[in-house]
Amino acid sequence: MKNKYLHVIFLCFFLGSINVQSKMVIDTTHFKLVNYTTEDGGAIEASFFKASKKLVVIFAHGAVFNKESWYFMAEKLQKKGISSLSIDFRGYGNSKKGSANKRSLDILGAIHFLKEKGFNKISIVGGSMGGAAVLNALNTKTDKTITKVVLLAPAGGEGITSTFIKKLFVVSKNERLFTRVNKIYNESSNPKKLKIFSGTSHAQNMFKSEHREVLINLIINFLDTPE
Repeated sequence: MKNKYLHVIFLCFFLGSINVQSKMVIDTTHFKLVNYTTEDGGAIEASFFKASKKLVVIFAHGAVFNKESWYFMAEKLQKKGISSLSIDFRGYGNSKKGSANKRSLDILGAIHFLKEKGFNKISIVGGSMGGAAVLNALNTKTDKTITKVVLLAPAGGEGITSTFIKKLFVVSKNERLFTRVNKIYNESSNPKKLKIFSGTSHAQNMFKSEHREVLINLIINFLDTPE
């Protein structure tokens, strides 16, 4: 009787573990994994969501996130005919480890990769660490293919001086980086817009707040509006 009871417990645990694993399986029908190299020899893995329009968006994640954290946005854009490339920064996922202060090269590598694919209109969305990498990349090398940039509380960097790029800065009013983000915004040239949400949520964590739907629509409308 005891052995039968133990067998039942083991069976339930086994089936439960299968169920947990099945929930962790990522649906890859909307994208394919791609790889590209960086100027300093880095190897970056990214997920490419292909769509019909010539516009493409690069997604750059924050320090406690990864490329998968942007999939929900990439799928929404894909339904609107907009392609996207969600990257794993060096040292994240299957991307090769490298100098942390050269993440801007991961962004520049993504731009080059997409230009090689024939895209001539590229937008970039970056959160916190990813936002800082975007700022550093744009201050390292200006590229006319970059038409729009969305920055969720960038964790560093200098303002964007290009007058060709349309800029959207997003930050929570009571979050720790508000003053820094406001400074970067003021340093940036027009055209630019600053959206301030209530609360303390930082960067991609705003998608977990009560502002989630408003933020999603704000970003999608900004990216999808014709030049």
